[in-house]
Amino acid sequence: MRGIAGPAVALAGLVLAGGGCTPDVGTSPPPPTSMQFDLTATPARVPQPTALLINPQTGLIDFGQTGTPLPADCSTQTAMTEAQCQFDQWLQTLNGFPSLTPASAPASAALDQTTLTLGMNVDVFACDPAGAAVCSNGGAPVTTGLSVGFDPTSTSLTVTPPGPWTLGAFYWMGVRGYANGILDAMGGQVVGSPTMALLKQPTSLTCDATGPTMIDPHCAGYEVVAQGSASPAAAAMQLFQLEAIRQAYNAGGGFTGMNTAGLSTDEIAVLWGFPIHTNSVPLLLPGTAAVPVVPAANQIVVGVQGPVDPATVSAFVVRVQNGPVVVMDLTAAAAGDLNAGLPPVAAAYLATPGAIAIQAASPFPAGHQIGLFFTNAIHSPDGAPLVASPVSVLLTLTAPLVDSAGHSTVSGVADADAAALEGGRQALQPLLDNPIFTPLTGVTRANLVYCYAFVPVMP
Repeated sequence: MRGIAGPAVALAGLVLAGGGCTPDVGTSPPPPTSMQFDLTATPARVPQPTALLINPQTGLIDFGQTGTPLPADCSTQTAMTEAQCQFDQWLQTLNGFPSLTPASAPASAALDQTTLTLGMNVDVFACDPAGAAVCSNGGAPVTTGLSVGFDPTSTSLTVTPPGPWTLGAFYWMGVRGYANGILDAMGGQVVGSPTMALLKQPTSLTCDATGPTMIDPHCAGYEVVAQGSASPAAAAMQLFQLEAIRQAYNAGGGFTGMNTAGLSTDEIAVLWGFPIHTNSVPLLLPGTAAVPVVPAANQIVVGVQGPVDPATVSAFVVRVQNGPVVVMDLTAAAAGDLNAGLPPVAAAYLATPGAIAIQAASPFPAGHQIGLFFTNAIHSPDGAPLVASPVSVLLTLTAPLVDSAGHSTVSGVADADAAALEGGRQALQPLLDNPIFTPLTGVTRANLVYCYAFVPVMP
């Protein structure tokens, strides 16, 4: 393992790279492709998801942690799309990221996918859920099962699990760059960003100053950050933010885990980590196995990740009993037949530890669209309510998921996926806005944890 350069030497190199004389036109080689980590860009070009958004006091996702707090009223803000604002407001109710969230790290140019090798150039560590908050040894390496690729639309390296991430776990991800690491699409080596170079320093970036106003202007870290800041005060604030991140990376075992796997600190082009929420969740991701299964003409089974208290699972039956599982024949309801629109349900129960089954009194009509709704009255055995899957949340937003040009209005949702979900959102909106629906069923946008409409097809 090669040694780590001292902060004065490494940071001086950054100063020279960023400053100095401007070379003659035509003599300067193009900069190498880099893994980006820019908190000041709009939008930020940083790896996602990221523990930087977790509020250490509340333990919840908090966009204010990076200086961009969400407005209380999404309809009046202009900093982002209304749908993005509403979706981010939901994220802020979680103590970690959704378990079906893909991980990604932006690059400045296209990458050679053949060099994105798991366990060699891309290292992933999972911390035990019981110790996710502090995983000083970096956790256990994940060497199989994950799919590593490159998304040309976002120009990002992607890491996708075959199923959901483990609830309550913390994941560290590191990418090897420089001479022995990943390559760009042209065969050139890929390097880290100036920010990553700062985060890799073994000593304080602030030269142990106790506050931004106390920073020594000759501190090497300050000299680097000041080159791209609008003012000395802004540079000092940014440097203290980076120092907090550097300390968190070290305390959380990020560098330790990578070093243990043979990825030395000076080879790391980008490193990031993130927690997964702890609550159980009904899984939903169209186009994958995480969709309802129809084993019989009058039965539907929904997969759930995490434990569920069977005593909290029961079906709503109109004029008979309330329950957190509501089944609707949306085709019949759209035709004005409310009786047929709320078909009798014989039972809703926990079929296995990972599945909620809905048993209808009679077969679902062929070709009819069926709507499933679960509320947060369903709990895990410790009393914690189920949380929604991201797709269910997107389907219940009041703002459109695509703009007038057909582009997605929610970050991380591809245009094609947003367009497909928008059709479902528009179909469900009149139902969710119907003044009769909530008083009748007890279902609201606020308490929904599962919302999906589909035409049952026997396997």
